[in-house]
Amino acid sequence: MVKFTLLLAFVGLAAAAPFKLNNGFPNPSPSAIAQIEKEAGGTLPNTPLPTSLKANAVQSLQVIAVNEIFEAAYFSSLLHNVTHNVDGYTDFDGLSRDYVIKSLTQIRAQEEMHALGANAILKSAGAKTIGSCNYMFPVTDFKSAITLAATFTDLVLGTLQNVNQGFALDGGQAAEGLVPLLDSIIGQEGEQDGAYRLIQRKVPSAAPFLTAAAGQFAFNAVDQLFIVPNSCPSSSNVSAIGIPAFKTLTLATSSEKPCSTKDTTLTFKTSESSVNGKHIAYISGQNKPVVVPVESVNGMEFKASFPFTKGFSKGLTVAALVNSAGPFMNAAEVANSTVAGPGLIEVD
Repeated sequence: MVKFTLLLAFVGLAAAAPFKLNNGFPNPSPSAIAQIEKEAGGTLPNTPLPTSLKANAVQSLQVIAVNEIFEAAYFSSLLHNVTHNVDGYTDFDGLSRDYVIKSLTQIRAQEEMHALGANAILKSAGAKTIGSCNYMFPVTDFKSAITLAATFTDLVLGTLQNVNQGFALDGGQAAEGLVPLLDSIIGQEGEQDGAYRLIQRKVPSAAPFLTAAAGQFAFNAVDQLFIVPNSCPSSSNVSAIGIPAFKTLTLATSSEKPCSTKDTTLTFKTSESSVNGKHIAYISGQNKPVVVPVESVNGMEFKASFPFTKGFSKGLTVAALVNSAGPFMNAAEVANSTVAGPGLIEVD
């Protein structure tokens, strides 16, 4: 039996008051940038930035900026809770408080650097940069915060695969300047993810080939779970990115636990009002997405098989309610047919 959770199940937890970045980020002063670089353990790249990018590359960088600014806010909030001994954030399961504070300080600064880098590229290419919103974090203690961080980092790692492929296909300045840059970020996020898994007493590397994803899933996960509705000012340009809004997809109960060697059936809830005739697509590892029909529809609740033995990997599985039976060759094709999602399932 393996542990099985769905990220959106965290929504049921009580969330703290909305969090807003108030230190000038993501537009810090030069002195603030110098401090961020010091805390992050390195500087922003000083190689030439692209001056011309195709529309898809611009949209991908804007999605990256949305995610990185959210992560900067998330780790700022988590660091605040730890340093101020907020109830639930004083038990580190054997780790020293000083080590946790040092680690979170550096991780926060590294996410700030990623956001600054994405916006710097957008600005250099004459595209709209991304600003901050107000955020809500559905966690109540250090353990749940790390569990959640591991899951959205899994999604980031899957999304950056798709983005890098797009940069390579675009060619020109995107391929020359951005592919190696994103490779370095993928490695850095992987280092973080291994640490989050170790803190949870999991094997540090979940699977030989990590699950793919797409920008639509990353954007909708942040928008559905973490951005306070209607809190993004027009100057943030978040609404101008052009990513379609999906309906939500959650497990009806978080206690369902499929086995690594057996198949099972899951019960989902969705805010999509028309479910009959649709399918669930699962993206796991580097395999072709597995598509199954929805069953036992009861309003906006339904069941779907979870055929883990049909080509799944441990770690992240991305679930999506789609309007086609496929077949789909990759995560991008699933995203283009998605009406609700993502459901982010962790199998460990």
